[in-house]
Amino acid sequence: MADKKHIPVPKDTKAFICANCGAVSLDANNICKVQGMGKKSDWCGVKGSKPPKNCHTKEHTDRWQCRNCGQTAVNPALLCEPEKLEISE
Repeated sequence: MADKKHIPVPKDTKAFICANCGAVSLDANNICKVQGMGKKSDWCGVKGSKPPKNCHTKEHTDRWQCRNCGQTAVNPALLCEPEKLEISE
C-alpha cells in the first residue's frame, strides 16, 4: 500500500481551539472544551510554548504535532509537517 501524501489545508481554514489541551480541530466535537475559533495561520508556523497534553475527555486522544513549530492538532491537515504522537492514557 502506498502512503498518502500529506496535503495541508489553506492557511485561512477555520478551526476550533481547545481550552483544556490546546489542540486544534476542524470539528468542535473533537475537542474537550471550545475556547474559540481561529485560522490555521494563527498557530501552525508559530512556535508552540506548551507541550501537547492528553484530551481531558479521553475520547479524542489522537494528536498530531508539527515537526516545524511543535503545535498540536487533532487533524493532521491543520499542520504543515505533521507527525503522529503516541499519547498514553
